[in-house]
Amino acid sequence: MSCSRRLLLIAFCLVGFLDRVGAVSAGEGLRHTPIVEAVRKARGSVLTLRAEKRSSFGRAGESLGTAVIVDERGFAVTNRHVVADSVKLQAFFEDGSAVQAKVVREVREHDLAILQLSGLPSFKAMPLGPSSDLEQGEDVIAIGNPYGYKNTVTRGIISAVGRDIVLPSGDKLCNLIQIDAAINPGSSGGPLLNIHGELIGINVAMRDGAQLIAFAIPSDTVKAILAEHLSARQMVGVDHGLACTEEVLKPEGPNRQRLKVTGLTAAPQSDLAIRPGDYIVQVAERSVANRFDLERALWDYKPGARVPVVVDRNGTMVQVHLTFAEPRGTQVSGRR
Repeated sequence: MSCSRRLLLIAFCLVGFLDRVGAVSAGEGLRHTPIVEAVRKARGSVLTLRAEKRSSFGRAGESLGTAVIVDERGFAVTNRHVVADSVKLQAFFEDGSAVQAKVVREVREHDLAILQLSGLPSFKAMPLGPSSDLEQGEDVIAIGNPYGYKNTVTRGIISAVGRDIVLPSGDKLCNLIQIDAAINPGSSGGPLLNIHGELIGINVAMRDGAQLIAFAIPSDTVKAILAEHLSARQMVGVDHGLACTEEVLKPEGPNRQRLKVTGLTAAPQSDLAIRPGDYIVQVAERSVANRFDLERALWDYKPGARVPVVVDRNGTMVQVHLTFAEPRGTQVSGRR
C-alpha cells in the first residue's frame, strides 16, 4: 500500500473515531437538557393537595390538586376550585412527607387560593417569572398530580395568550395562557414553567372533549394577587407608599425583570427620597424583581422601622432608607 493511501486510511479512521467520541459526548450532554434542569429547580416547591369536602347532603368527597410554594416562610398558591369548601386539607411533598396547610385567601374571580403551610422552619420557594413577554411556540413545562400520579411532568408549547374561558361553575376566567402540554384532573394548581424553571403560570383547566388544549393563569396575575392579599399593609400594618410597575428589560439572562417606581402614594421616606423612574433592586437583604417581592420584603418590619433600599437610578446604584408610619384605618391580618 502506498504511503499516500496509508495516510488517507489513517485519516478516515481518525475521523470515524472522533465522530464516535463526539456522538457519545453529545448524547451524554443531551440527557441534561434545559427541561431536565428546569424540573430539578422546581423539585421541592411543588405540593400534592388532598382536600376533603363535605357537600350540603353531608356526603364526604375528595378533591385532588397541586400547589406551588411562593415564599420560603410557608405561603403557597393553588386553584380555588381545588380547596373551596374543604373541611380538611393535606399537603404532601414528592417524598411523601406531609405538612399542615390552611386556606388564608380565596379569590374567586381568578380561581386562585393562597395557602399557609406549617411544620417546617422554612420552605423552598419557586422563582416567579414574567408572563408579559410570552411568545407563541415557546417551550413550557407543566407539573402536577393527574389522577394521583404524583409530580408528573409534561411538556409542550404556548399555543396562544389572552384566552378567555368559562368554567363549568359559570365563572369566567380571562387573559389565560393556552398550552398543548397534557393537563388532567389533579393537575389544577400546579406550575407552568418556562425553560429557565421560573413560574409563568398556574395550570387551571383543560378543554373538555379535546386533546392538548389546556389553560394556565399568567404569573403576572398571580403576582398581583399575592401582592394585594399578602401586602405589607395587610400582613404587618406598614404602607411603603410606592406605586410600581413591573418591566421585562431583556428576553434572556439574569436580572431581566425590574420593578420600576411610577409614583408616590404616600411619603414614608427619609434620607435620599425614592423618585419615580427608580428601579428597586433590593429591600433590606432581599432582591426585588416584582411587586410581590417588594411586599414580602417588608413583612418583618413594623411601623417606625427604618429599612435600607437599593435603587438603580439612571444606571447608578443608590442606597436610600424608608421609614414607615402606621396607615390610618388599617386592618392588620398578620401572618396566620
